[in-house]
Amino acid sequence: MSRKIIIGSRGSDLALWQANFTRKQLEDLGYQIEIHIIKTKGDQIQHLSFDKIEGKGFFTKELEEALLENQIDLAVHSHKDLPTQSPPGLCIAGVSYREDSSESLLIRPESKDPLLPFQLKQSAIVGTSSHRRRSQMLHHRPDLEIKDLRGNVPTRVQKLLDGNYDAILLASAGLNRLNLDLQGLERIILPAHRFIPAPAQGVLAFQTRDNDIEMLDIVAKLHHKDVQDCIGAERFILNQLDGGCLLPLGVFCEKREFDYRLWASLQPIDGSPYRRMFLKGKNPQQLAEKALMNLKSGANGTVYISRNSEEAELFIKSVESVGYKTLAINPVRYQTVEIPVIPYADWFFFTSIRTVDHYFEQDLQLPANVRVAAMGSGTANALKRHGIQPDFTGADGNTRETASAFAELSKGKEVLFPIAAESLRSIQSQISATAVVKEVVVYETKPAEFPSRIDADIYVFTSPSCVNSFIDSQGLPEGKVVAIGRTTAEALQNRGVALPILPPYTTEESLADTVCGL
Repeated sequence: MSRKIIIGSRGSDLALWQANFTRKQLEDLGYQIEIHIIKTKGDQIQHLSFDKIEGKGFFTKELEEALLENQIDLAVHSHKDLPTQSPPGLCIAGVSYREDSSESLLIRPESKDPLLPFQLKQSAIVGTSSHRRRSQMLHHRPDLEIKDLRGNVPTRVQKLLDGNYDAILLASAGLNRLNLDLQGLERIILPAHRFIPAPAQGVLAFQTRDNDIEMLDIVAKLHHKDVQDCIGAERFILNQLDGGCLLPLGVFCEKREFDYRLWASLQPIDGSPYRRMFLKGKNPQQLAEKALMNLKSGANGTVYISRNSEEAELFIKSVESVGYKTLAINPVRYQTVEIPVIPYADWFFFTSIRTVDHYFEQDLQLPANVRVAAMGSGTANALKRHGIQPDFTGADGNTRETASAFAELSKGKEVLFPIAAESLRSIQSQISATAVVKEVVVYETKPAEFPSRIDADIYVFTSPSCVNSFIDSQGLPEGKVVAIGRTTAEALQNRGVALPILPPYTTEESLADTVCGL
């Protein structure tokens, strides 16, 4: 190519990082590059919140006009800022790799409370201009005060350091790319499956004229088709809901070895409840279409969960927000077993929230210098409520991965497991070759009586003991069946349920997301 390629970019630090990243890729291919900085409406108007600025594409329109007027050859955008349709004459010719899609919560040290969700103190002031982030924060923490936050990434961080907020929410991608000094702030990563990002978050879009064949061929060398497959599904939902940056929509799609997984959240503009869901399958476009239908129409029917209502508040809130009715009845009752002595151990490994509760219900303290392990995030949070920060937290829903990681830490050590009387001993069996395994029973289960016949469209089981007690009393469930994890799924299969549905993680939220996506 004989002509010099002119890249158009906004002037913020992050936009220039994106433009220079693209320039380096093109220079490595042998092209001469010049970067031309263009101010957009979003850059020029800093005193208004986004919903006060008219129109869509207020971070992209001027760049697109420069393309159409042949002032530049290529515009590099943060893909999540783009309207779902390019203006006539322009097209997205390629997309970049995907940086971390998660959100980062930056917290002032004095505003942190490790025992509350997001580790934020009660009634904390959180800065964000995103309706999507606002709706998700308030879903989990309605006590928070959300305050508008504008400016480029360094400016937003400085406003937090100046004490205008207790915490702010930013895309992890921008923080990672700018490598800012965050000394004096606590950074908490909110994974994309928990705090659902904007469609195409973390991806760059390469936009050019649709009749510039030479540039189209060049940009094709930068294109990542695997990324496009996923964000295509995400932006399809955005397009069908006629949304732009202001729509309180989160969508995240990822490719796994054998399937695609998609999470979606929406705060409907008609004021109806916030809703979110999880789906998986072989075709990302089909997942997007199913998610869109669920987001638009909601659901009906009855969901049974094998927990009492006070144990399943988040689950009930989530599934009822999309239209389901719930029946929350635990088919077992739990009885604490007194611990006469506590054996010596280097590690205490708590395998469930219930083992934590029944251990500390006896006013027992942990021995000095013992290290503590938790099966997953739910168990870890239960320990934190007792003032204990685990030294090890396993992978939610994956006992094999958890055991493998813990085996390295516990090699040659003595490990004590507080357990239920009928525990399956999944972790113990996998580490017994390399560690000394000890156990102490802290509770046992007894069948509970059901008040009446359970009739539901979806049945959710949260432990093997719940499976056995339910089927002994009620017979096999007739409807869709969801199991919290693999051991519960195995218990269902052993009792004759052929294909129980597994959520991706063993958390109450993941259970609810899965049910809402059915």
